Amino acid sequence: MLALPVISKEDLLNAHNILFGPGTEISIDSLRNLEPWIITSAYRKKALETHPDRSKLLGKIEAEMKERFIEVTLAYRKLSSLMKGDPISILTNGAGIRRKGKERTPKPSKKKSFSDHFYKGALPRRKLMIGQFLYYTGLISWKTLVEAIAWQRRQRPPIGQIARNWGILSSYDIKMILTDRILERSYRERFGEYALRKGYLTSFELMALLGKQCTLQCPIGEYFAEQGILYAREIDEMVEKLRIHNRWAFELK
Repeated sequence: MLALPVISKEDLLNAHNILFGPGTEISIDSLRNLEPWIITSAYRKKALETHPDRSKLLGKIEAEMKERFIEVTLAYRKLSSLMKGDPISILTNGAGIRRKGKERTPKPSKKKSFSDHFYKGALPRRKLMIGQFLYYTGLISWKTLVEAIAWQRRQRPPIGQIARNWGILSSYDIKMILTDRILERSYRERFGEYALRKGYLTSFELMALLGKQCTLQCPIGEYFAEQGILYAREIDEMVEKLRIHNRWAFELK
Protein backbone atom coordinates (compact mmCIF):
# COMPACT_ATOMS: atom_id res chain seq x y z
CA MET A 1 0.00 0.00 0.00
CA LEU A 2 1.41 3.40 -1.02
CA ALA A 3 1.50 6.30 1.41
CA LEU A 4 -0.43 9.46 0.65
CA PRO A 5 1.35 12.24 -1.22
CA VAL A 6 3.17 14.43 1.31
CA ILE A 7 3.24 18.20 1.42
CA SER A 8 4.45 20.40 4.24
CA LYS A 9 2.55 23.20 5.88
CA GLU A 10 5.36 25.56 4.92
CA ASP A 11 4.99 24.59 1.23
CA LEU A 12 1.28 25.37 1.28
CA LEU A 13 1.77 28.73 2.96
CA ASN A 14 4.58 29.53 0.55
CA ALA A 15 2.32 28.61 -2.37
CA HIS A 16 -0.26 31.06 -1.02
CA ASN A 17 2.38 33.80 -0.82
CA ILE A 18 3.48 33.15 -4.41
CA LEU A 19 -0.05 33.67 -5.76
CA PHE A 20 -1.28 36.37 -3.39
CA GLY A 21 1.92 38.05 -2.27
CA PRO A 22 3.86 37.81 1.00
CA GLY A 23 2.89 39.34 4.32
CA THR A 24 -0.58 37.81 4.66
CA GLU A 25 -1.06 35.64 7.73
CA ILE A 26 -3.19 32.62 6.93
CA SER A 27 -3.74 29.16 8.40
CA ILE A 28 -4.24 25.77 6.73
CA ASP A 29 -7.92 25.84 7.73
CA SER A 30 -8.29 29.23 6.08
CA LEU A 31 -6.70 27.86 2.91
CA ARG A 32 -9.16 24.98 2.84
CA ASN A 33 -12.05 27.46 3.00
CA LEU A 34 -10.87 29.58 0.08
CA GLU A 35 -13.24 29.61 -2.89
CA PRO A 36 -11.76 27.87 -5.96
CA TRP A 37 -12.45 30.87 -8.19
CA ILE A 38 -10.31 33.06 -5.93
CA ILE A 39 -7.30 30.76 -6.40
CA THR A 40 -7.97 30.47 -10.16
CA SER A 41 -8.29 34.23 -10.54
CA ALA A 42 -5.01 34.82 -8.69
CA TYR A 43 -3.28 32.16 -10.79
CA ARG A 44 -4.45 33.63 -14.11
CA LYS A 45 -3.24 37.07 -13.05
CA LYS A 46 0.18 35.71 -12.10
CA ALA A 47 0.31 33.58 -15.26
CA LEU A 48 -0.18 36.67 -17.40
CA GLU A 49 2.71 38.33 -15.56
CA THR A 50 5.11 35.37 -15.81
CA HIS A 51 4.29 33.26 -18.89
CA PRO A 52 7.50 32.90 -20.99
CA ASP A 53 5.56 33.38 -24.22
CA ARG A 54 4.99 36.99 -23.10
CA SER A 55 8.70 37.73 -22.57
CA LYS A 56 9.09 39.60 -25.85
CA LEU A 57 5.90 41.56 -25.29
CA LEU A 58 6.96 42.55 -21.76
CA GLY A 59 10.62 43.07 -22.60
CA LYS A 60 11.85 40.52 -20.05
CA ILE A 61 14.25 37.57 -20.16
CA GLU A 62 12.44 34.41 -21.30
CA ALA A 63 14.45 31.98 -19.13
CA GLU A 64 13.73 33.98 -15.97
CA MET A 65 10.02 34.19 -16.77
CA LYS A 66 9.89 30.46 -17.46
CA GLU A 67 11.38 29.71 -14.04
CA ARG A 68 8.92 32.05 -12.37
CA PHE A 69 5.96 30.64 -14.34
CA ILE A 70 6.82 27.09 -13.25
CA GLU A 71 6.92 28.28 -9.64
CA VAL A 72 3.49 29.93 -10.01
CA THR A 73 2.00 26.83 -11.66
CA LEU A 74 3.30 24.50 -8.95
CA ALA A 75 1.90 26.81 -6.27
CA TYR A 76 -1.49 26.74 -7.97
CA ARG A 77 -1.47 22.93 -8.16
CA LYS A 78 -0.65 22.59 -4.46
CA LEU A 79 -3.46 24.91 -3.39
CA SER A 80 -5.89 23.29 -5.84
CA SER A 81 -5.16 19.84 -4.38
CA LEU A 82 -5.92 21.17 -0.91
CA MET A 83 -9.17 22.82 -1.96
CA LYS A 84 -10.41 19.82 -3.95
CA GLY A 85 -9.91 17.59 -0.95
CA ASP A 86 -7.35 15.38 -2.69
CA PRO A 87 -5.87 12.73 -0.32
CA ILE A 88 -2.64 14.35 0.84
CA SER A 89 -0.73 14.22 4.10
CA ILE A 90 0.22 17.61 5.54
CA LEU A 91 3.37 17.83 7.63
CA THR A 92 3.78 20.53 10.23
CA ASN A 93 7.42 19.97 11.14
CA GLY A 94 9.02 19.28 7.76
CA ALA A 95 9.89 15.71 8.76
CA GLY A 96 9.58 12.96 6.20
CA ILE A 97 7.14 10.08 6.23
CA ARG A 98 8.18 6.52 5.48
CA ARG A 99 6.05 4.87 2.84
CA LYS A 100 4.43 1.56 3.58
CA GLY A 101 5.25 -1.29 1.28
CA LYS A 102 7.69 -1.34 -1.58
CA GLU A 103 8.47 1.88 -3.36
CA ARG A 104 7.57 1.93 -7.02
CA THR A 105 10.22 3.16 -9.39
CA PRO A 106 8.59 5.24 -12.11
CA LYS A 107 9.19 3.91 -15.59
CA PRO A 108 10.97 6.22 -17.98
CA SER A 109 8.62 7.93 -20.38
CA LYS A 110 8.65 6.64 -23.93
CA LYS A 111 7.29 9.90 -25.31
CA LYS A 112 9.62 11.76 -27.61
CA SER A 113 10.71 15.14 -26.37
CA PHE A 114 9.08 18.00 -28.23
CA SER A 115 11.62 20.56 -29.39
CA ASP A 116 10.22 24.03 -28.84
CA HIS A 117 11.39 27.29 -30.37
CA PHE A 118 10.40 30.87 -31.13
CA TYR A 119 10.38 32.18 -34.69
CA LYS A 120 12.96 34.92 -35.30
CA GLY A 121 12.70 35.56 -39.04
CA ALA A 122 10.69 37.98 -41.14
CA LEU A 123 6.93 37.72 -41.52
CA PRO A 124 5.90 35.52 -44.47
CA ARG A 125 4.63 37.54 -47.45
CA ARG A 126 1.29 35.75 -47.54
CA LYS A 127 -2.05 35.74 -45.74
CA LEU A 128 -1.93 34.24 -42.27
CA MET A 129 -4.36 33.04 -39.62
CA ILE A 130 -4.22 34.57 -36.15
CA GLY A 131 -2.36 31.64 -34.57
CA GLN A 132 0.24 31.69 -37.35
CA PHE A 133 0.55 35.46 -37.05
CA LEU A 134 1.24 35.28 -33.32
CA TYR A 135 3.92 32.66 -33.97
CA TYR A 136 5.62 34.52 -36.81
CA THR A 137 5.68 37.76 -34.79
CA GLY A 138 7.48 35.88 -32.01
CA LEU A 139 4.76 36.28 -29.38
CA ILE A 140 4.16 32.55 -28.98
CA SER A 141 6.36 29.49 -29.44
CA TRP A 142 5.87 26.67 -31.93
CA LYS A 143 4.78 24.32 -29.14
CA THR A 144 2.18 26.81 -27.92
CA LEU A 145 0.80 27.15 -31.44
CA VAL A 146 0.48 23.37 -31.83
CA GLU A 147 -1.22 23.07 -28.43
CA ALA A 148 -3.61 25.89 -29.30
CA ILE A 149 -4.61 24.25 -32.60
CA ALA A 150 -5.15 20.90 -30.85
CA TRP A 151 -7.28 22.65 -28.19
CA GLN A 152 -9.37 24.37 -30.85
CA ARG A 153 -10.00 21.12 -32.70
CA ARG A 154 -11.16 19.45 -29.50
CA GLN A 155 -13.82 22.14 -29.14
CA ARG A 156 -15.40 21.36 -32.51
CA PRO A 157 -18.74 19.53 -32.46
CA PRO A 158 -18.50 16.12 -34.19
CA ILE A 159 -19.51 15.95 -37.85
CA GLY A 160 -22.05 13.25 -36.99
CA GLN A 161 -23.74 15.51 -34.44
CA ILE A 162 -24.13 18.33 -36.96
CA ALA A 163 -25.40 15.91 -39.62
CA ARG A 164 -28.00 14.56 -37.18
CA ASN A 165 -29.11 18.08 -36.23
CA TRP A 166 -29.56 18.90 -39.91
CA GLY A 167 -31.47 15.69 -40.56
CA ILE A 168 -28.83 14.37 -42.99
CA LEU A 169 -27.96 11.35 -40.83
CA SER A 170 -30.03 9.48 -38.27
CA SER A 171 -28.74 8.18 -34.95
CA TYR A 172 -28.87 4.70 -36.49
CA ASP A 173 -26.74 5.85 -39.47
CA ILE A 174 -24.12 7.31 -37.13
CA LYS A 175 -24.03 4.11 -35.07
CA MET A 176 -23.58 2.01 -38.20
CA ILE A 177 -20.79 4.24 -39.53
CA LEU A 178 -18.90 4.06 -36.24
CA THR A 179 -19.41 0.30 -35.97
CA ASP A 180 -18.38 -0.40 -39.57
CA ARG A 181 -15.23 1.71 -39.19
CA ILE A 182 -14.21 -0.45 -36.23
CA LEU A 183 -14.97 -3.69 -38.06
CA GLU A 184 -13.05 -2.58 -41.14
CA ARG A 185 -10.29 -1.05 -39.02
CA SER A 186 -10.52 2.15 -41.04
CA TYR A 187 -9.01 4.17 -38.22
CA ARG A 188 -7.09 6.49 -40.52
CA GLU A 189 -10.25 7.63 -42.28
CA ARG A 190 -12.12 10.43 -40.59
CA PHE A 191 -15.81 10.01 -39.87
CA GLY A 192 -16.81 12.25 -42.77
CA GLU A 193 -14.45 10.59 -45.25
CA TYR A 194 -15.75 7.14 -44.37
CA ALA A 195 -19.39 8.28 -44.55
CA LEU A 196 -18.69 9.77 -47.99
CA ARG A 197 -17.02 6.61 -49.29
CA LYS A 198 -19.90 4.44 -48.05
CA GLY A 199 -22.56 6.67 -49.58
CA TYR A 200 -24.03 8.08 -46.38
CA LEU A 201 -23.00 11.60 -47.42
CA THR A 202 -22.53 13.40 -50.73
CA SER A 203 -19.48 15.54 -51.44
CA PHE A 204 -21.62 18.68 -51.17
CA GLU A 205 -23.07 17.59 -47.82
CA LEU A 206 -19.63 16.80 -46.41
CA MET A 207 -18.27 20.19 -47.50
CA ALA A 208 -21.24 21.94 -45.91
CA LEU A 209 -20.80 19.97 -42.67
CA LEU A 210 -17.08 20.73 -42.50
CA GLY A 211 -17.77 24.40 -43.12
CA LYS A 212 -20.35 24.47 -40.35
CA GLN A 213 -17.99 22.63 -38.01
CA CYS A 214 -15.34 25.32 -38.52
CA THR A 215 -17.80 28.13 -37.78
CA LEU A 216 -18.86 26.44 -34.53
CA GLN A 217 -15.35 25.95 -33.15
CA CYS A 218 -14.07 28.29 -30.45
CA PRO A 219 -11.84 31.17 -31.58
CA ILE A 220 -8.22 30.18 -31.04
CA GLY A 221 -7.64 33.45 -29.20
CA GLU A 222 -9.65 32.08 -26.27
CA TYR A 223 -6.90 29.53 -25.68
CA PHE A 224 -4.23 32.18 -25.24
CA ALA A 225 -6.45 34.16 -22.87
CA GLU A 226 -7.43 31.02 -20.92
CA GLN A 227 -3.80 29.96 -20.54
CA GLY A 228 -2.73 33.41 -19.39
CA ILE A 229 -0.49 34.03 -22.41
CA LEU A 230 -2.21 37.16 -23.73
CA TYR A 231 -4.82 39.59 -22.46
CA ALA A 232 -8.03 39.90 -24.46
CA ARG A 233 -7.10 43.46 -25.48
CA GLU A 234 -3.71 42.24 -26.68
CA ILE A 235 -5.38 39.60 -28.83
CA ASP A 236 -7.70 42.27 -30.29
CA GLU A 237 -4.67 44.43 -31.12
CA MET A 238 -2.94 41.53 -32.86
CA VAL A 239 -6.10 40.70 -34.82
CA GLU A 240 -6.14 44.28 -36.13
CA LYS A 241 -2.45 44.04 -37.07
CA LEU A 242 -3.23 40.74 -38.82
CA ARG A 243 -5.92 42.44 -40.91
CA ILE A 244 -3.39 45.05 -42.03
CA HIS A 245 -0.82 42.35 -42.84
CA ASN A 246 -3.29 40.24 -44.83
CA ARG A 247 -4.51 43.31 -46.75
CA TRP A 248 -0.90 44.13 -47.61
CA ALA A 249 -0.20 40.50 -48.61
CA PHE A 250 -3.28 40.53 -50.87
CA GLU A 251 -2.15 43.73 -52.60
CA LEU A 252 1.24 42.17 -53.37
CA LYS A 253 -0.40 39.54 -55.58
